[in-house]
Amino acid sequence: MNKERISKFLANYNCGSRREIERLIAKNKVTVNGEKISSPVCFVDKSDQISIEGKNIEFKKNIQILKLYKPVNYICSKRKQDNRKIVYEILNSKYKNFIFAGRLDVNSEGLIILTNSSNVTRSLEDPRYKFKRTYNVRVFGHLNLAKLKEKSKGFVYKGTKYRAFNYKVISDIKKNTWIKLELFEGRKNEIRQIFKSINLNVNKLKRVSFGPFNLNNLNPGQVEIVSNKELKSYENYIRKIQE
Repeated sequence: MNKERISKFLANYNCGSRREIERLIAKNKVTVNGEKISSPVCFVDKSDQISIEGKNIEFKKNIQILKLYKPVNYICSKRKQDNRKIVYEILNSKYKNFIFAGRLDVNSEGLIILTNSSNVTRSLEDPRYKFKRTYNVRVFGHLNLAKLKEKSKGFVYKGTKYRAFNYKVISDIKKNTWIKLELFEGRKNEIRQIFKSINLNVNKLKRVSFGPFNLNNLNPGQVEIVSNKELKSYENYIRKIQE
């Protein structure tokens, strides 16, 4: 087995974030094979005996994946940056070390995936795996379908390259248009930039699926464990890609 940097290794076993683990190391709270370490430049695997604050770490990993409906006005962050709420305030304390995939901005809502496995988050966010993200988006302004069709083939806007995407107009009432959008990567503010490039403002953005995981009937602030069907679909897809 290849050894990994200790902060990455322990984070993958739900012992805290990499930064949290590195802070513990700096405080001499971590031992490897009976020796206290003071530097995060240390490589380990499951054959090593590791303890944090005197507690031995057991390397039995039961991967858990949760679905959270992130409400509007919540930030995807583990740490408070100001007086705004963060998604971890919604979660039960037993999930405090879970990490999320699929960041949504403060004004967006919908599906966030949380897990105790960094391998899961990496696979979901890696563009090479092409996990589809589906959104319901309401835009304000005059929709030029010809321009949207052209943008959907991929384009460059303000120096950033955006990949091709799929779309379907759901409804058009006055100057408010609902559009179903399917993306295969997750650039920062990508959807808002797509519509800004054709002079439309996004006034509602909701993610309804991420790969095989679906929001279904979750309400804002609710959390549930992914279904067995969703989990098997995810595992089969990963297995197929890696063959």
